Amino acid sequence: MYHPRLAGDHYDMGFRYGSLLESKGVPLGGVIRLSDQQIEFGEASLGIAEGIIPDIMREVRGLADGLKIEYARVASWLLSTYCSGDIHGCSCFAVNMGGEVYFGRNSDMFPELKATSESVLYRPTGRNVFIGHSTSMILLEDGLNEHGLAAGMTFMMPKSVKPGLNAGFLVRAILEECRTTSEAIDFIRAVPISSCQNIVLADQNGDLAVVECSANRVEVTRGGSSVIATNHFTIDAMFGEHANPEENWHRSEERFATIQSSLGDIGFDLDSVKDILSGKRGFMCQYGRGENFDTLWSVAYRLSDLHNEIAEGNPARTKFKRDGRLAWGIGKERSDSFESDRNVTRTA
Repeated sequence: MYHPRLAGDHYDMGFRYGSLLESKGVPLGGVIRLSDQQIEFGEASLGIAEGIIPDIMREVRGLADGLKIEYARVASWLLSTYCSGDIHGCSCFAVNMGGEVYFGRNSDMFPELKATSESVLYRPTGRNVFIGHSTSMILLEDGLNEHGLAAGMTFMMPKSVKPGLNAGFLVRAILEECRTTSEAIDFIRAVPISSCQNIVLADQNGDLAVVECSANRVEVTRGGSSVIATNHFTIDAMFGEHANPEENWHRSEERFATIQSSLGDIGFDLDSVKDILSGKRGFMCQYGRGENFDTLWSVAYRLSDLHNEIAEGNPARTKFKRDGRLAWGIGKERSDSFESDRNVTRTA
């Protein structure tokens, strides 16, 4: 994984990161290959995104300038992500156990994306400090911010798409702009959505929710002591919104059942979260080698003290390690800009 630490003005964050990647010979020009349909869709979404999340789109422009790639091309690439043939698995849940709130997520995807995935610390000027993880730049798939708000997405193949914000932009904007689950839900309801996904939300107050949403509909399950999402919808009104090729897509129902059966344990704690994610309670990440599918990373958060751990790889084979960058970032003077090159590291 890459481990950038980004701080300051949005354009500057994007430009400095893009310039660093370009100077190190990261071959993104060959990666950003778009069909005519993706270009058309990206261009239709671009004006919408610039109106709703202008600062984040300035970061996209900075990234494009740093990479020496046309802005519209980079923006269309990011805006069309999760809207076509992307195949993510992923499992996500949150638990309020006696007032202590825990959050866990596995990110399941093609194994070749592991090395270029990101675990990034953001300290944007005038916005929340947050840490996030993704298979792409700028977009985020899960994360935790300084106010103890956690968010994570699980993907479904969309039956239909419309210009708007995809799952990665939704999670990124929530972590950057919101403090509570209520604020995050209000944001999701207010914006046009392009992709099809669940978004799990949890805050320090113990307010838990799953937002099941597509380009056509948004439904929310809220309250209670736990919420779960894998790669299917659970609300009747959302049935038929996705086009997964099989009902138990990447064993979605089995992963859901494993989490559900494990959440009533007495003495539930952060180790319980990690045990579930690593497959010690049932099937979660035990994909066969012939499936060309694996868990790329796994995160476990305790929201009360912003304790966060990550397994950079399949958690059945990779140990969780504490990540202290969020605490460091909250305490760091925000006048600092981009961290030195030594902080943009990668683990295989």
